[in-house]
Amino acid sequence: MEVRNNGINEDLFKEIIESNKNAQYHNLIGMDIIELDSGKVTMEIIILEKHLNIFGIAHGGVVFSLMDTAMGIAAKTMGRNMVTLEMNINYIKSVKVGDKIDAFAKIIHLGKSTAVAVCDAYNQDGKLVASARETFYSLN
Repeated sequence: MEVRNNGINEDLFKEIIESNKNAQYHNLIGMDIIELDSGKVTMEIIILEKHLNIFGIAHGGVVFSLMDTAMGIAAKTMGRNMVTLEMNINYIKSVKVGDKIDAFAKIIHLGKSTAVAVCDAYNQDGKLVASARETFYSLN
């Protein structure tokens, strides 16, 4: 899958793509980067059987992980290494096997030691499935 670079530094772009490719958890879940921009990222996941909970729908942790990762990568596009201090999420619509979920994350505040990001996730029909907000602490 070809990732679109919408204007970030080419070395940083390559670093983000490589680190995502090598992140074992990202591979386990099946998260892919689609597009990178300064302070923004689009990621996606296809929901598989392994993602389901006991009710036959995607476990909320899968969507949470996708959105948390997207917001962290959005911060990374700004040259910052961040860890999560707090995240809240609202689940709007259940997700089932075969659904393609796209997460659109962006940084809305970048300070010296903290950042705030927001993320919305949509299914293949353009229906909102979750909305989240996250506060980060900068490691650099």
